[in-house]
Amino acid sequence: MVIDTHVHFNPRKGFVTDLLKKCDTLGIDKICLLGSPRELKGPIAEAPDRIIGMAMLRLGYDAPTVVDDLKEQGIPGIKIISPRYNYDDERNFPIYERAQAYGMPMLFHLGIVMRTDIDYALDKNSNRMRPIYLDYIARCFPKLKIIGAHLGNPWYEEASMSARWNSNLWFDLSGSTLKKKTAAFLRSLLWWDKPGHPYKAHGGKHPFEKIVFGTDVAIEWMADVMNDYKRILKEMEVPEEYQKKIFGETAAGIFDVG
Repeated sequence: MVIDTHVHFNPRKGFVTDLLKKCDTLGIDKICLLGSPRELKGPIAEAPDRIIGMAMLRLGYDAPTVVDDLKEQGIPGIKIISPRYNYDDERNFPIYERAQAYGMPMLFHLGIVMRTDIDYALDKNSNRMRPIYLDYIARCFPKLKIIGAHLGNPWYEEASMSARWNSNLWFDLSGSTLKKKTAAFLRSLLWWDKPGHPYKAHGGKHPFEKIVFGTDVAIEWMADVMNDYKRILKEMEVPEEYQKKIFGETAAGIFDVG
C-alpha cells in the first residue's frame, strides 16, 4: 500500500476526480487530504476508501471542542499550521489531550512557511513551528501520533533527534528538502542504525521507520516528488523492506488503515 500523507484540497471543479486519476497513475492507494471540515465532506463521501480527511485547525484560535466536533463528523486526523503560540505552549494542550483520547493523528507544518501578502494579518511566524517543540508534545502525550512536515526545514537536526527520542513522532520529506539536500546529508541525520555503538532510538525504531511519504504539491507535481523520494532512497541504499514502510506501511499503522 502507498499512502500520500500530505495533500491539500483545491476547491476547483473536478479536483478530486483529477487527484484520484493521478494517484492511480502513480500507484498511490490512499491520500491524507487537508482542508476545512466543509471542504473535506464532499471528497470523503466521493471516495471514502481512498481519502483520509485531515481537518485544518489553528492553535490559539479554535476552541478545544472543535476536536470533539471533528470526531463526531468522522474526520480521522488534524492538520496544524500558523499557531498563535509555539506548538509546545501548554495553552495548546487541551487540543492535544482530545486528539490523543480520540486516537486522531496530527500533522504539523514545520519550519519556514510560504510567504503571502497577508502574512501580517494572519500572524504567520515560522519560529513558532520549530520541530523541537514536537519533542515536548510527544513526551507529554505518548499515545498521540504526530507527523512533522518537511523534516523541520531548516531545523533538520532538531527534527531528526526528536524523531529518534519519540516513537510516536514521524516526519515527511515534502517541500524543498529533496531538491536541495543530498542523500549523504539525510543519511547523516538518520544515523542510529550503525552497528557497534550503544546509541539506539526510543522504542527501538530504525531511522527509516521514522520517515513517511508526503508530496504537498499540486497534482501536476506529485510525480516529481515521488521520483525524488525514490531517487534519494536509492542513493541512501534504503532496503526494500524499509522503502515499503516509508511509502505506506508506516502511515497505514499511524492512521489504522488496511
